[in-house]
Amino acid sequence: MNCKKCGAEIESGFLYCPKCGESIQLVPNYDVVEEELLSRVVEDKDKAKNNRFATGVYKPIAVENNKQQQTDKKIESPSALSRNKDFFIKLLVFLGIVVLGLIIIIPLLGSHSYDNVMNSAIKAESDSQYAKALGYYSEAYEIDNTSFEAVYGLGRMYYKVKEYDKAIEYLTIALEQDSANKKIYSYLLDSYSELGDVDSIYKLQSKAPNQEILALFDGYVVSPPEFSDLGGDYDEDVYLVLTSSGDDQIFYTLDGKNPTTSGKLFSKTIKLEEGVTEVKAVSLSSSGEYSEVVSETYNIVYATLNTPEVSPKAGTYTQQEYITITVPDGCKAYYTWDGTDPSQLGILYTEPFPILKGASVLSVVIIDSKGNNSPLYRGDYIYNP
Repeated sequence: MNCKKCGAEIESGFLYCPKCGESIQLVPNYDVVEEELLSRVVEDKDKAKNNRFATGVYKPIAVENNKQQQTDKKIESPSALSRNKDFFIKLLVFLGIVVLGLIIIIPLLGSHSYDNVMNSAIKAESDSQYAKALGYYSEAYEIDNTSFEAVYGLGRMYYKVKEYDKAIEYLTIALEQDSANKKIYSYLLDSYSELGDVDSIYKLQSKAPNQEILALFDGYVVSPPEFSDLGGDYDEDVYLVLTSSGDDQIFYTLDGKNPTTSGKLFSKTIKLEEGVTEVKAVSLSSSGEYSEVVSETYNIVYATLNTPEVSPKAGTYTQQEYITITVPDGCKAYYTWDGTDPSQLGILYTEPFPILKGASVLSVVIIDSKGNNSPLYRGDYIYNP
């Protein structure tokens, strides 16, 4: 608390100012400066009042001032109204433009949605307006480039307008999403055929997922020959037969050369003997078109014939014994008792036979189905009963 006279701070509980002795009024946080300003305002008002009535005549200063202010206001009023009017006009024009823009833009936005664009594309396609449909499918693709319908539609329309390279591009993408689509295969086959790209047709044929789609290729490519025996390892001669579809001719080589240029016309069974043989073959249609070249490699190694197994072994015997010869499957055994070559004049072995009395030389040979002879067996047998 502060003294109102000297402004000194007074502790709580005092009734007189300890500095100037002035009695204390309970005014918290008294400010001397504020008190001084307030007293000056009061004095100024008193002086103004005394001046107005000093001559005994009242001077209506405030009234004149008020009238002047009112006149000024009246003069300023038309300009203010004009400004307000212009503002409202501009605001209305702006709002009108906004509303008009919305009226125009909103339908446009709706008409360019994916569904609307696709519907327009399908309608144009059904009306055979392929160039127009191509534009719609392109717009749909820009909206959603993962859409199968848009990609496939682009492929179809590029095919219809005979832009086959572009058709193949989009149809290939569509085929990746639907690998068993028969119609896509048809469009691709036609496109490759128009471009004369036979290699791509063969590559596409290798991807055919089923026989139904594989049958589509019959009208575009010549089927290659089929081999009666697949290549591989054999221990006997191979009798190879080549076949083709329809009336196609077959040309083949056995030395690895290209059968298209160096082939021999197939007319009878080909006998492949011991050794390594690469067989290449190609079909030629009646229209003069060749199939792709196919090949198989055969490695033929004849089975080795061992020296015949004869029992009992050569020696001297006092009791009658019977000779038994082990004959491998597919082979025959021949023998003689006089030491001559059994492969020429030998006796065909069919069952065990007795050892001859006295001293004899048994000769045995095994001959396989290909006419190959085994090493000759010779044994001295003596039978003295």
